[in-house]
Amino acid sequence: MSEYSLLLALNLDGAGNDPNDSALAALRAESAEFHGVSFSSDGLLDSVQRASFVAAKTQRIAVLPVIDALFTEPFHTATQLASLDIISHGRAGWILETQNDSVQADAVGRSILPEDQLSTEAADVVTTHRRLWDSWEDDAVIRDEATGRYLDATKLHYADVEGKNFSVKGPAITPRPPQGQLPIIAPAPLFTPDGLQHCRLNGADVVKVNAANLDELLAKAQTASSKGAVAIELDVYLDTAGDTGARRAAEQSVQRTPRAEFIGSVDELISFLKVRGSYRQPGRSTPTSCPPASGRSEDRRKRTA
Repeated sequence: MSEYSLLLALNLDGAGNDPNDSALAALRAESAEFHGVSFSSDGLLDSVQRASFVAAKTQRIAVLPVIDALFTEPFHTATQLASLDIISHGRAGWILETQNDSVQADAVGRSILPEDQLSTEAADVVTTHRRLWDSWEDDAVIRDEATGRYLDATKLHYADVEGKNFSVKGPAITPRPPQGQLPIIAPAPLFTPDGLQHCRLNGADVVKVNAANLDELLAKAQTASSKGAVAIELDVYLDTAGDTGARRAAEQSVQRTPRAEFIGSVDELISFLKVRGSYRQPGRSTPTSCPPASGRSEDRRKRTA
């Protein structure tokens, strides 16, 4: 029987644009034993920049920027995420989003994509990241003073990705990340038989689900958990001494999101999370069906962390 692990992450957008405030919030989350903190760029400083600042100020907590997969250059985001993993000593991850709107598209001279193409586009983008992160072998950096060589060029490899809307030659311009392959979290609708896969080598590691209410959220999480790791999005309003979560939620009526909400005590939240934890099936701690990633050597694939 596989052991189930429940990991908790906290979104830090509420800390605002001051990186020092984000770092303070992250340190508090780290002290409270949260496993990760996430950052989006909606009306705020760039998510990777904020995550990088926080990474240098923390020691254990994972840093998870939200990055669009449609209208950002995969070569650049793969480099940014690899650098973030280096800065954090192996604590970086990627929350993938597809911001398919005209504002984002117009900014880079492109057009929005048909909804039925989002999954295949996300799959091409993820494949690009995976291959670029694998394009440097672990021991490519040699720092040989005698010959004046920083790296062994024979241990760098082309990515050679030919997507529907872009192509990337590679190799990467940064060494292989400490984790080898960073964990990728992607929304459930992007996972399709012909598009993005739920697997480690050439897909996304975690399915992200959300819903308008708790019952629907748990139902979606149960369905997705049969194939591997699941992340649920939840707005939490907890009771505190002298105040209630319900009152504070009511005060946020204008800013409340379409995500499911949990309102109640800490003990009730723990019970809720235990119910979610019971969905893990025996023997299915990781995705089991993962098609081979074309363009990778078997040797390098074995070193994927």
